[in-house]
Amino acid sequence: MKLARLAEHLETQSSLAGSAPVVAGFDAFVDEVIHVVGTRTAPDAYVPVGTIAEFGRWATASAGRSGLREYVVLGRAAGGCTVNTGDGLAAFGFPVDAFAGMGTPPDPAFDEYRARCRSVHPLGMEAGRSLVYEFQDGKLMFCSVSHFARFTPGYLAEEMADGSYRRACAAAAGIVLTSWSVYPHMTECWKFLQREIFSGLKHRPKIFLDLADPASRAPGDLLGMLDALRGFEKVGPTTLSLNGNEANQIARALGMAEATGEPHDVERLAAALRERAQISEVGIHLTQSAIGATAAGAVTVKGPFCASPRKSVGAGDRFNAGWLAGGLLGLPADERLLLGVAASGFFVRAARSGTFPEIVDFIRRWADGRLE
Repeated sequence: MKLARLAEHLETQSSLAGSAPVVAGFDAFVDEVIHVVGTRTAPDAYVPVGTIAEFGRWATASAGRSGLREYVVLGRAAGGCTVNTGDGLAAFGFPVDAFAGMGTPPDPAFDEYRARCRSVHPLGMEAGRSLVYEFQDGKLMFCSVSHFARFTPGYLAEEMADGSYRRACAAAAGIVLTSWSVYPHMTECWKFLQREIFSGLKHRPKIFLDLADPASRAPGDLLGMLDALRGFEKVGPTTLSLNGNEANQIARALGMAEATGEPHDVERLAAALRERAQISEVGIHLTQSAIGATAAGAVTVKGPFCASPRKSVGAGDRFNAGWLAGGLLGLPADERLLLGVAASGFFVRAARSGTFPEIVDFIRRWADGRLE
């Protein structure tokens, strides 16, 4: 029933997307998607290492004696949370103003994404580089981001001096800020934006934040980031999106009990993090479900699990695109989450972002049990 209602709502409300611009910033990556070869069966054929656990056992056994494995680069692709989330929103029909370091001139990997956006502003910075090792049960990402240390309040002040970011935000229904974790000075940059850009807005846009994996950041950095979230809530209703691993890392930094993975326990943690951050909404997306906590309580939805995804890199970002899209269209909490998991579910099967008509069809096939 919920899925059928969501499909109906999307059919009647998705036309509103064109009048709800989104500003997205600031990271961009060129991803090289990689398989580790398990068994080479022929000069042009191989069986990849299936799971991270299997890869880990090989790596552990190599300690003290070294090891060698072949890898295969499947291709170069545009990546980064900002780019992937923006791509999902643009596919839905939202006008996207992208402010992301794609290089000057932009790397050709971003050509398709740039064509989908309403405007693109490279911010004078080169893209990051990601080596993405894909396995059946997840991915390992190794990122080159040392030049992101140049991203400071002073750098932002220079790059935004022409007023283009301020003008875009003044017209935006939603503002997306992603990948805090890979920018050493992003907390101070957030405060700069709150003080110099967002304080002058005459409306209350939806603010959507995704940290990317903060495993390399110190607990004190995480606490400072959480404190800075309150400044966004003064600008507009603020959402923080986390995966299960990220949520538990923040829990450890706060001295809170980690979530076990059981729905009620993840709901407990999402609600506690929302209360601590003093923002409108905290969500935690897992492999087979998603949880959202607001002042009204927490809700869990199950997703359309795919055992053999065509592509997993960027699936969480498409969840974010669907979740934010639902908020921009005024959907209730459970339908926002369902749209998020539907957008992610479509992506892992099709290896691309889905349009609203495609997502409506996907949701109806999901409701009827016709998904692969």
